[in-house]
Amino acid sequence: MGWQLWDGQARFRRSLEQVANDVLDAAGADLDPRAFVVALPLTSDGDVMVEPQRGHFDRAILKQASALATRRFNKLVRDNGFDDDSDAHLAALESLTRRRAVADKLNAAARASGRVHFVGLGVTLGDHMAFPVLALQSDPWQDLPQLSAAASDAFLTARSFQEAVVTTVLDVASRELDRQTPGRVVRADTEAVLRAAADAFVSAVVARTGQDHAFGAMQAFDAVAATRYEGRAGKGSLALVPSDDESVTQIITLEHPVPIGRTRGLRKILELSGPGLHLLCDGREVYGLGTVDIAGRTNTFEVRISGDGSWELWDGDVPFLRVDNGIPTMPRDLLDEDEFAVTVERVFPNVSARNAKLLWRIAVACSQQAHGTMLVVHPEAGEEAARLLPQGYAIAPTSLSERALEAATSIDGAVLVSPDGRCHAVGVILDGLATGTGDPARGARFGSAIRYLAGAGKGAMVIIVSEDGRIDLLPKSKRRVRRATVQRAVERLVQTSAEGEDPEAFTRADRAVEEIEFYLNQEQCDAVNQAREAVESREWGEARVRRQYIPIAPDPAMDDSYFVDRAAATENS
Repeated sequence: MGWQLWDGQARFRRSLEQVANDVLDAAGADLDPRAFVVALPLTSDGDVMVEPQRGHFDRAILKQASALATRRFNKLVRDNGFDDDSDAHLAALESLTRRRAVADKLNAAARASGRVHFVGLGVTLGDHMAFPVLALQSDPWQDLPQLSAAASDAFLTARSFQEAVVTTVLDVASRELDRQTPGRVVRADTEAVLRAAADAFVSAVVARTGQDHAFGAMQAFDAVAATRYEGRAGKGSLALVPSDDESVTQIITLEHPVPIGRTRGLRKILELSGPGLHLLCDGREVYGLGTVDIAGRTNTFEVRISGDGSWELWDGDVPFLRVDNGIPTMPRDLLDEDEFAVTVERVFPNVSARNAKLLWRIAVACSQQAHGTMLVVHPEAGEEAARLLPQGYAIAPTSLSERALEAATSIDGAVLVSPDGRCHAVGVILDGLATGTGDPARGARFGSAIRYLAGAGKGAMVIIVSEDGRIDLLPKSKRRVRRATVQRAVERLVQTSAEGEDPEAFTRADRAVEEIEFYLNQEQCDAVNQAREAVESREWGEARVRRQYIPIAPDPAMDDSYFVDRAAATENS
């Protein structure tokens, strides 16, 4: 048999890479996935096969994977006394052992460093066992939060949401391989994959509290976060901890615990929780209200309900998962100080370092409010406060204490401050122009800020704190880049668009350009459009496949301040 294990294997691998990229992007993980198919021979005289065949791995090292998997599985069974376990459990252990052995050998056999490999279920195709593989950038992967591997169930469960996402994508690919005729394309609904991955990860977390067979926790948290009580959105927390745990102090003990699947009952008692007090939950039911002493604990899992369909899963002070209206993502910082500093410098280039720090402290205080609010920083705050009367309450310019700020944000409307941190008005109702931009799925505050910045608020900065805890900083600030980085990306795209070049190299180069389209000037946009049009026309002529690119143009919001080397450019001009 030649290398072609089945018809369409190259297309299968490319589609797996695209699906992985789409799903990880939606999850909020920038890991630049690369897909492979690795086929190990079932006989000692067979050859290792890899798709694509460009020499990414040392095949002699990969050939050792089967023997390594057998040794590890036998040791695992012997050391843990699994001999009498069910056939299904032993099969699961053997499958996972084999996958991890292949992954370890891929890491050792890779000719290029900097990537960590994940392997899907093996499927027998002829005289080989084929594995779908995803290789992810190792540095950003290591920066993501992961649970410890010390738990007894950690071998069979994902240690993070992003690992569950990768595993779910690979499971989809393995099912395509396991058809009577192996599939040519990996197809997956992004939101369905994210929900399945989040469900698996939440179940793994619940299992670490001692509930091995507790399922449906994610659905229960979704339901209680979306349910109102007497018109109020749900806000509160559940500590996932067994009732007999010595670190638990029960202030209230329920004689009849409330199952988490009873949404209305769970939503009602959620009102009992507050700062420092959690509903105590063993993963299946709420048995009381109290506190948890985190000292000496390996894990302290907490579900934080922020209302209107939003909740987060934390371990101590580390966020692992956020779900908004049933759509899971990786949590992000409520307010990033670096992003804030860049935005302040762009919007108010003459602001002093002291005032920039003062604005940051005000922004942090606003982000910690329990209710929604909006902070507007305007360069002419005094004149703006007078203009907006009577749509707000003008006050004598003053620096607000934390207590005063809490009071100012407790009423409807925005708090208006100047770049030196002094407040000029509270309860301000903003005006503005309809722009056709924004997000209809967001709330009234977000839409109001967009309209305001397009009108009289141009040149201002707005921080929006939503009821669900989400925080937005407007105007959106792009990261700064080097001109040379942008130019290299464009040149790489043009180079890979030439006839005879590897189509996958063009796809990766195009993906890199997509990420920096904001920074392109007219000449670069023209070069990108021509390169894409050349590939589009060639693929249509050869295979009647059309990528359907939309021509790009320079972004009107782009200027030299977005370049790290803007100073040098200014001096040379």
